[in-house]
Amino acid sequence: MSMWSVVGLVVLVLLIGAGYTAQRLMRLQGPTQGDVIDKASRGQSALLVLDVQEDFTKDTKARQWPAAFVEERIARINALAAEAQARGEPVITTRLIYEGGYTNFLIGLLGEGLGAKGSDGLELDKRIGFQPDMDIVKSVGDAFASEELEAFLKTHGVGRLRIAGLDGCYCVKSTALGALGRGYAVELAEDAVLSIDPKGWTDCRAELVSKGVQLVKSAELAVAQ
Repeated sequence: MSMWSVVGLVVLVLLIGAGYTAQRLMRLQGPTQGDVIDKASRGQSALLVLDVQEDFTKDTKARQWPAAFVEERIARINALAAEAQARGEPVITTRLIYEGGYTNFLIGLLGEGLGAKGSDGLELDKRIGFQPDMDIVKSVGDAFASEELEAFLKTHGVGRLRIAGLDGCYCVKSTALGALGRGYAVELAEDAVLSIDPKGWTDCRAELVSKGVQLVKSAELAVAQ
């Protein structure tokens, strides 16, 4: 085989690998599709708190949170959960733990290993001050990839979801879109959402609103209900 044939083969392998990697990353963060619910028969609301785990709330070399930002957002999440449970509404937490050797390789290479199997930061942040009615482990961004979540919401007659947690541009966005696609009414407690990219989150939030998500403030929820 000539040198140019070898070079061509290497380039081809790299292109195939890059395409596979891009496809895998899109699958990890894109919304999923599922059956549309009968919202008229589901009068209950629930709070869904996404991925507030030690791995994702700590500062790392590549990810630095603004001072006191995480403390404030977690305090708001705790208040939302207390209010929801006082009204008899279920509170669900999720934790993101990636599956698969290649996915965990990518997360180690591109994502500082955060959320990878074997990490010591996979549990909920210790500042979370409530006991969820259900805690779900997921391996992709959209929580609706979990059959457990859909079954829980069906059992409890939930047709309206309030979403909080992180990251706004990834798991929050994909879960909100997954919920909308299934016919849920979706509220975003925007002052209880964390995003490491504030500018990007402004664009993501606008996109979600354009698709039917309602923005609410955590302080307003207690007054409105």
